[in-house]
Amino acid sequence: MKLMRKDLKANERITTYFALESLQLRTSKTQQQYLVVELCDKTGKIKGYLWDDPIEAIAALQEKSYVKVRGITRVNNVSIVLNIERIRTADKSEVDIRDFLDVVPGGIDHWYKRLEVLIHSMKDSNCLNLVRSFINDEGFIELFITSPGALSVHHNYVGGLLEHTVSSMEQASSAAERYQCLLDRDLMLTGTFIHDIGKVREIYWEIGREFTTEGRLLGHIAIGLMMLDEKLSGLQGFPDELALLLKHMLLSHHGSLEFGSPVVPATPEAVALNLIENTDAKINHLYCHLGNSNSEDDWSHFDKILYTGIYRRRFPKSDQKALKGMAA
Repeated sequence: MKLMRKDLKANERITTYFALESLQLRTSKTQQQYLVVELCDKTGKIKGYLWDDPIEAIAALQEKSYVKVRGITRVNNVSIVLNIERIRTADKSEVDIRDFLDVVPGGIDHWYKRLEVLIHSMKDSNCLNLVRSFINDEGFIELFITSPGALSVHHNYVGGLLEHTVSSMEQASSAAERYQCLLDRDLMLTGTFIHDIGKVREIYWEIGREFTTEGRLLGHIAIGLMMLDEKLSGLQGFPDELALLLKHMLLSHHGSLEFGSPVVPATPEAVALNLIENTDAKINHLYCHLGNSNSEDDWSHFDKILYTGIYRRRFPKSDQKALKGMAA
Protein backbone atom coordinates (compact mmCIF):
# COMPACT_ATOMS: atom_id res chain seq x y z
CA MET A 1 0.00 0.00 0.00
CA LYS A 2 1.30 3.44 -0.92
CA LEU A 3 2.33 5.78 1.88
CA MET A 4 0.75 9.16 1.16
CA ARG A 5 2.60 12.45 1.48
CA LYS A 6 0.22 13.83 4.11
CA ASP A 7 1.02 10.87 6.39
CA LEU A 8 4.81 11.28 6.36
CA LYS A 9 6.49 12.05 9.67
CA ALA A 10 10.06 13.05 10.40
CA ASN A 11 12.80 10.48 10.98
CA GLU A 12 11.04 7.56 9.32
CA ARG A 13 12.51 5.07 6.89
CA ILE A 14 10.06 4.73 4.03
CA THR A 15 9.63 2.91 0.74
CA THR A 16 6.81 4.17 -1.46
CA TYR A 17 5.81 5.54 -4.85
CA PHE A 18 5.63 9.16 -5.98
CA ALA A 19 5.15 11.15 -9.15
CA LEU A 20 8.38 12.84 -10.22
CA GLU A 21 7.59 16.42 -11.21
CA SER A 22 11.14 17.71 -11.69
CA LEU A 23 14.79 16.90 -11.06
CA GLN A 24 17.90 19.05 -10.96
CA LEU A 25 21.60 18.31 -10.55
CA ARG A 26 23.28 20.72 -8.12
CA THR A 27 26.72 21.27 -6.61
CA SER A 28 27.31 21.81 -2.89
CA LYS A 29 29.71 24.31 -1.33
CA THR A 30 32.21 21.46 -1.04
CA GLN A 31 31.87 20.82 -4.80
CA GLN A 32 29.95 17.59 -4.30
CA GLN A 33 27.20 16.98 -6.82
CA TYR A 34 23.76 15.91 -5.66
CA LEU A 35 20.29 15.47 -7.13
CA VAL A 36 17.21 17.41 -6.03
CA VAL A 37 13.80 16.01 -6.99
CA GLU A 38 10.27 17.30 -6.56
CA LEU A 39 7.95 14.44 -5.64
CA CYS A 40 4.20 14.46 -5.17
CA ASP A 41 0.96 12.56 -4.85
CA LYS A 42 -2.56 13.97 -4.62
CA THR A 43 -2.10 14.84 -0.94
CA GLY A 44 0.98 17.03 -1.33
CA LYS A 45 4.57 17.51 -2.40
CA ILE A 46 7.95 16.70 -0.88
CA LYS A 47 11.49 17.59 -1.91
CA GLY A 48 14.02 14.75 -2.07
CA TYR A 49 17.84 14.76 -2.04
CA LEU A 50 20.09 12.06 -3.48
CA TRP A 51 23.83 12.21 -2.75
CA ASP A 52 24.98 8.79 -3.94
CA ASP A 53 25.59 8.44 -7.69
CA PRO A 54 23.45 11.45 -8.71
CA ILE A 55 24.74 11.52 -12.30
CA GLU A 56 23.82 7.87 -12.83
CA ALA A 57 20.40 8.51 -11.31
CA ILE A 58 19.59 11.58 -13.41
CA ALA A 59 20.48 9.66 -16.55
CA ALA A 60 18.00 6.93 -15.63
CA LEU A 61 15.12 9.18 -14.54
CA GLN A 62 12.64 11.29 -16.47
CA GLU A 63 10.46 14.15 -15.37
CA LYS A 64 6.68 13.57 -15.42
CA SER A 65 7.03 9.90 -14.54
CA TYR A 66 6.33 7.64 -11.58
CA VAL A 67 9.16 6.54 -9.30
CA LYS A 68 9.73 4.16 -6.44
CA VAL A 69 11.85 5.66 -3.67
CA ARG A 70 13.49 4.46 -0.49
CA GLY A 71 14.89 6.85 2.06
CA ILE A 72 14.64 8.60 5.42
CA THR A 73 12.48 11.62 6.17
CA ARG A 74 14.18 14.58 7.83
CA VAL A 75 13.19 18.08 8.92
CA ASN A 76 14.80 20.95 7.01
CA ASN A 77 13.72 24.48 7.95
CA VAL A 78 10.45 23.17 9.46
CA SER A 79 9.62 21.28 6.26
CA ILE A 80 9.82 17.51 5.90
CA VAL A 81 12.25 16.43 3.18
CA LEU A 82 13.41 13.02 2.01
CA ASN A 83 17.01 11.87 2.03
CA ILE A 84 16.90 9.35 -0.81
CA GLU A 85 18.87 6.14 -0.62
CA ARG A 86 17.49 4.64 -3.81
CA ILE A 87 15.19 5.80 -6.59
CA ARG A 88 14.07 4.13 -9.81
CA THR A 89 11.44 4.61 -12.48
CA ALA A 90 8.20 2.76 -11.74
CA ASP A 91 5.97 1.25 -14.36
CA LYS A 92 2.36 2.48 -14.49
CA SER A 93 1.22 -1.03 -13.58
CA GLU A 94 2.94 -0.61 -10.19
CA VAL A 95 0.92 2.44 -9.17
CA ASP A 96 -2.73 3.23 -8.60
CA ILE A 97 -3.59 6.43 -10.45
CA ARG A 98 -6.13 7.23 -7.73
CA ASP A 99 -3.21 7.86 -5.35
CA PHE A 100 -2.08 10.71 -7.59
CA LEU A 101 -5.22 12.10 -9.16
CA ASP A 102 -8.85 12.42 -8.12
CA VAL A 103 -11.24 10.35 -10.24
CA VAL A 104 -14.74 11.28 -11.38
CA PRO A 105 -17.40 10.36 -8.78
CA GLY A 106 -19.08 7.13 -9.81
CA GLY A 107 -16.09 6.02 -11.87
CA ILE A 108 -15.31 6.19 -15.57
CA ASP A 109 -17.30 3.06 -16.47
CA HIS A 110 -20.45 4.55 -14.98
CA TRP A 111 -20.21 7.68 -17.14
CA TYR A 112 -19.20 5.76 -20.26
CA LYS A 113 -22.30 3.58 -19.97
CA ARG A 114 -24.42 6.72 -19.78
CA LEU A 115 -22.69 7.97 -22.93
CA GLU A 116 -23.49 4.72 -24.72
CA VAL A 117 -27.19 5.05 -23.82
CA LEU A 118 -27.29 8.52 -25.37
CA ILE A 119 -25.49 7.41 -28.52
CA HIS A 120 -27.81 4.41 -28.98
CA SER A 121 -30.80 6.78 -28.77
CA MET A 122 -29.64 8.82 -31.79
CA LYS A 123 -31.58 8.34 -35.04
CA ASP A 124 -29.83 10.49 -37.65
CA SER A 125 -27.35 8.23 -39.46
CA ASN A 126 -24.93 11.05 -40.31
CA CYS A 127 -24.73 12.27 -36.71
CA LEU A 128 -24.41 8.71 -35.49
CA ASN A 129 -21.60 7.90 -37.93
CA LEU A 130 -19.68 11.01 -36.91
CA VAL A 131 -19.94 10.27 -33.19
CA ARG A 132 -18.97 6.65 -33.76
CA SER A 133 -15.92 7.72 -35.76
CA PHE A 134 -14.65 9.32 -32.56
CA ILE A 135 -15.78 6.50 -30.27
CA ASN A 136 -14.07 3.88 -32.45
CA ASP A 137 -10.80 5.83 -32.51
CA GLU A 138 -8.86 4.04 -29.75
CA GLY A 139 -6.31 6.82 -29.34
CA PHE A 140 -9.00 9.44 -28.99
CA ILE A 141 -11.37 7.55 -26.71
CA GLU A 142 -8.61 6.56 -24.29
CA LEU A 143 -7.85 10.24 -23.74
CA PHE A 144 -11.48 11.37 -23.90
CA ILE A 145 -12.67 9.15 -21.05
CA THR A 146 -9.73 9.97 -18.76
CA SER A 147 -8.96 13.65 -19.39
CA PRO A 148 -10.07 16.35 -16.94
CA GLY A 149 -12.62 18.89 -18.08
CA ALA A 150 -10.25 21.77 -17.27
CA LEU A 151 -7.07 22.53 -15.34
CA SER A 152 -8.84 24.07 -12.37
CA VAL A 153 -12.19 25.77 -13.02
CA HIS A 154 -14.47 22.75 -13.43
CA HIS A 155 -14.39 18.93 -13.64
CA ASN A 156 -10.64 19.05 -12.93
CA TYR A 157 -10.11 15.35 -12.25
CA VAL A 158 -9.66 12.11 -14.16
CA GLY A 159 -12.82 11.46 -16.17
CA GLY A 160 -13.99 15.06 -15.78
CA LEU A 161 -14.23 15.68 -19.52
CA LEU A 162 -16.37 12.57 -19.94
CA GLU A 163 -18.63 13.57 -17.05
CA HIS A 164 -19.03 17.13 -18.33
CA THR A 165 -19.78 15.91 -21.85
CA VAL A 166 -22.31 13.27 -20.78
CA SER A 167 -24.03 15.53 -18.27
CA SER A 168 -24.33 18.27 -20.89
CA MET A 169 -25.62 15.76 -23.48
CA GLU A 170 -28.29 14.57 -21.06
CA GLN A 171 -29.40 18.15 -20.48
CA ALA A 172 -29.30 18.80 -24.22
CA SER A 173 -31.54 15.77 -24.80
CA SER A 174 -34.03 17.01 -22.22
CA ALA A 175 -34.06 20.50 -23.72
CA ALA A 176 -34.61 19.11 -27.23
CA GLU A 177 -37.50 16.95 -26.05
CA ARG A 178 -39.03 19.91 -24.25
CA TYR A 179 -38.61 22.29 -27.22
CA GLN A 180 -39.08 19.93 -30.17
CA CYS A 181 -40.17 22.70 -32.53
CA LEU A 182 -36.97 24.66 -31.81
CA LEU A 183 -34.13 22.18 -31.21
CA ASP A 184 -33.04 19.19 -33.29
CA ARG A 185 -32.24 16.45 -30.75
CA ASP A 186 -29.56 14.61 -32.74
CA LEU A 187 -27.88 17.87 -33.70
CA MET A 188 -27.91 18.88 -30.03
CA LEU A 189 -26.43 15.56 -28.92
CA THR A 190 -23.74 15.57 -31.61
CA GLY A 191 -22.74 19.19 -31.11
CA THR A 192 -22.58 18.71 -27.36
CA PHE A 193 -20.47 15.57 -27.76
CA ILE A 194 -17.86 17.36 -29.91
CA HIS A 195 -17.82 20.75 -28.19
CA ASP A 196 -14.82 20.03 -25.94
CA ILE A 197 -13.01 17.27 -27.89
CA GLY A 198 -9.99 19.56 -28.36
CA LYS A 199 -9.24 19.30 -24.65
CA VAL A 200 -7.75 15.83 -25.13
CA ARG A 201 -4.86 17.59 -26.89
CA GLU A 202 -4.96 20.89 -25.02
CA ILE A 203 -4.29 19.56 -21.51
CA TYR A 204 -1.50 17.41 -20.07
CA TRP A 205 -2.70 16.01 -16.76
CA GLU A 206 -1.10 12.68 -15.78
CA ILE A 207 1.62 14.14 -13.55
CA GLY A 208 0.91 17.75 -12.76
CA ARG A 209 -1.63 19.67 -14.79
CA GLU A 210 -0.57 22.06 -17.53
CA PHE A 211 -1.40 23.12 -21.05
CA THR A 212 0.40 21.39 -23.88
CA THR A 213 2.35 23.49 -26.37
CA GLU A 214 -0.43 22.89 -28.91
CA GLY A 215 -2.97 23.90 -26.28
CA ARG A 216 -1.14 27.12 -25.46
CA LEU A 217 -0.72 28.10 -29.11
CA LEU A 218 -4.14 27.10 -30.45
CA GLY A 219 -6.60 26.43 -27.60
CA HIS A 220 -9.12 23.62 -27.45
CA ILE A 221 -11.68 25.27 -29.74
CA ALA A 222 -9.28 25.52 -32.68
CA ILE A 223 -7.90 22.05 -31.96
CA GLY A 224 -11.43 20.67 -31.77
CA LEU A 225 -12.31 22.18 -35.14
CA MET A 226 -9.27 20.51 -36.72
CA MET A 227 -10.20 17.18 -35.14
CA LEU A 228 -13.76 17.52 -36.42
CA ASP A 229 -12.52 18.30 -39.93
CA GLU A 230 -10.31 15.20 -39.83
CA LYS A 231 -13.26 12.95 -39.02
CA LEU A 232 -15.60 14.64 -41.52
CA SER A 233 -13.07 14.12 -44.31
CA GLY A 234 -13.35 10.36 -43.76
CA LEU A 235 -17.16 10.27 -43.93
CA GLN A 236 -18.48 9.97 -47.46
CA GLY A 237 -21.58 11.99 -48.29
CA PHE A 238 -21.77 13.88 -45.00
CA PRO A 239 -24.17 16.81 -45.57
CA ASP A 240 -22.41 20.15 -45.96
CA GLU A 241 -25.05 22.08 -44.02
CA LEU A 242 -24.94 19.64 -41.09
CA ALA A 243 -21.15 19.92 -41.00
CA LEU A 244 -21.46 23.72 -41.00
CA LEU A 245 -23.98 23.71 -38.14
CA LEU A 246 -21.78 21.41 -36.04
CA LYS A 247 -18.70 23.52 -36.66
CA HIS A 248 -20.62 26.61 -35.60
CA MET A 249 -21.73 24.92 -32.36
CA LEU A 250 -18.15 23.97 -31.55
CA LEU A 251 -16.76 27.42 -32.39
CA SER A 252 -19.41 29.38 -30.48
CA HIS A 253 -19.90 27.26 -27.35
CA HIS A 254 -18.07 29.74 -25.08
CA GLY A 255 -20.72 32.28 -25.98
CA SER A 256 -18.68 35.40 -26.76
CA LEU A 257 -15.37 36.63 -28.10
CA GLU A 258 -14.19 37.71 -24.64
CA PHE A 259 -14.53 34.12 -23.43
CA GLY A 260 -12.63 32.62 -26.35
CA SER A 261 -15.22 31.88 -29.00
CA PRO A 262 -14.39 33.38 -32.43
CA VAL A 263 -18.11 33.70 -33.18
CA VAL A 264 -21.22 34.11 -31.03
CA PRO A 265 -23.98 31.48 -31.02
CA ALA A 266 -26.27 32.13 -33.98
CA THR A 267 -28.44 29.02 -34.25
CA PRO A 268 -30.94 27.71 -31.69
CA GLU A 269 -28.80 24.65 -30.99
CA ALA A 270 -25.66 26.77 -30.54
CA VAL A 271 -27.43 29.11 -28.10
CA ALA A 272 -28.76 26.13 -26.13
CA LEU A 273 -25.35 24.44 -26.07
CA ASN A 274 -23.68 27.54 -24.67
CA LEU A 275 -26.26 27.83 -21.89
CA ILE A 276 -26.18 24.12 -21.04
CA GLU A 277 -22.45 23.51 -20.97
CA ASN A 278 -21.73 26.75 -19.12
CA THR A 279 -24.36 25.88 -16.50
CA ASP A 280 -22.93 22.40 -16.06
CA ALA A 281 -19.41 23.79 -15.63
CA LYS A 282 -20.52 26.45 -13.12
CA ILE A 283 -22.58 24.04 -11.00
CA ASN A 284 -19.71 21.55 -10.91
CA HIS A 285 -17.39 24.35 -9.80
CA LEU A 286 -19.87 25.34 -7.09
CA TYR A 287 -20.12 21.75 -5.87
CA CYS A 288 -16.36 21.31 -5.70
CA HIS A 289 -15.93 24.73 -4.08
CA LEU A 290 -18.29 23.83 -1.26
CA GLY A 291 -16.67 20.42 -0.86
CA ASN A 292 -13.26 22.04 -0.42
CA SER A 293 -14.43 24.62 2.12
CA ASN A 294 -14.55 24.20 5.88
CA SER A 295 -17.76 22.36 6.81
CA GLU A 296 -17.74 23.99 10.27
CA ASP A 297 -18.04 27.52 8.87
CA ASP A 298 -21.34 29.17 7.95
CA TRP A 299 -19.76 30.66 4.84
CA SER A 300 -17.31 29.22 2.33
CA HIS A 301 -14.19 31.20 1.46
CA PHE A 302 -14.46 33.78 -1.33
CA ASP A 303 -14.34 32.26 -4.79
CA LYS A 304 -13.02 34.30 -7.72
CA ILE A 305 -15.13 32.37 -10.26
CA LEU A 306 -18.38 32.78 -8.34
CA TYR A 307 -17.42 36.29 -7.15
CA THR A 308 -18.66 35.53 -3.64
CA GLY A 309 -18.49 33.23 -0.67
CA ILE A 310 -21.37 30.77 -0.39
CA TYR A 311 -23.68 30.55 2.61
CA ARG A 312 -23.59 26.88 3.58
CA ARG A 313 -25.12 26.73 7.05
CA ARG A 314 -28.30 25.09 5.78
CA PHE A 315 -26.46 21.91 4.66
CA PRO A 316 -26.96 19.04 7.12
CA LYS A 317 -24.00 16.89 8.15
CA SER A 318 -24.90 14.15 5.66
CA ASP A 319 -24.78 16.63 2.77
CA GLN A 320 -21.47 17.99 4.02
CA LYS A 321 -19.97 14.51 3.63
CA ALA A 322 -21.42 14.18 0.14
CA LEU A 323 -19.89 17.52 -0.86
CA LYS A 324 -16.52 16.41 0.47
CA GLY A 325 -16.83 13.23 -1.58
CA MET A 326 -17.51 15.21 -4.72
CA ALA A 327 -14.45 17.35 -4.17
CA ALA A 328 -12.22 14.37 -3.37
